[in-house]
Amino acid sequence: MTKENFTSINVVIDASGSMEGLTNDTIGSFNAFLSEQKLVPGQAALTLCTFNTVHNLVHDFVELSTVPDLNPKTYRPNGGTALLDALGTTINNVGAKLAAMPEDDRPSKVIFLIITDGEENSSRTFKKEQVRAMVEHQRDVYKWEFVFMGANVDAFSEGVSLGISGNNTFSYTSDSAGTRALYNNISESMTSYRSSNSSQTDFFNQNNNAPAAPATPVTPSTPGSNQGNP
Repeated sequence: MTKENFTSINVVIDASGSMEGLTNDTIGSFNAFLSEQKLVPGQAALTLCTFNTVHNLVHDFVELSTVPDLNPKTYRPNGGTALLDALGTTINNVGAKLAAMPEDDRPSKVIFLIITDGEENSSRTFKKEQVRAMVEHQRDVYKWEFVFMGANVDAFSEGVSLGISGNNTFSYTSDSAGTRALYNNISESMTSYRSSNSSQTDFFNQNNNAPAAPATPVTPSTPGSNQGNP
């Protein structure tokens, strides 16, 4: 059995050049989300990956209570949008981390939050078909949750093209007010997600949640393969 009341929160945030004008808003809004989640009962571990032309693993499955605030050194927008590489790499990294843990220590819930203000244009390792297969594999076999939030793109279309349920896609406005509203919505929904014991169907308008089993990583050469639990 996995560990109840333990959530793996994995955030993949756009840090491309188009986000530069919202640097302070993103940092402040993310830190507010972080502070609020530290007050929610239960255990959580945070993985944070930012991406521009390359991706940067800022926090790697760190106990939530010890995660420091985001700052201008850890979030510096510039460059392109390598969303697929960031998401594919983070999925594999989290899968490997969970597979190496004793079953009783693994989180019962695993959720990915993907936030971007533009279209993919810089990935070199992963193709969209690969990432879609990986998302569907972890979602269908291991009950991981994936949420896609997009500005300046068709969030529904982009999210669904990555294998994410239409119920878990969300469009937001890429300005100060829109960014603050987005993270406030995320925090409220995350609190409900972490607090519920039933099956998850709609992150932003939740009825229920399902415990998530761990998964082994999927290599880029074999997208979506079912390697099973360790």
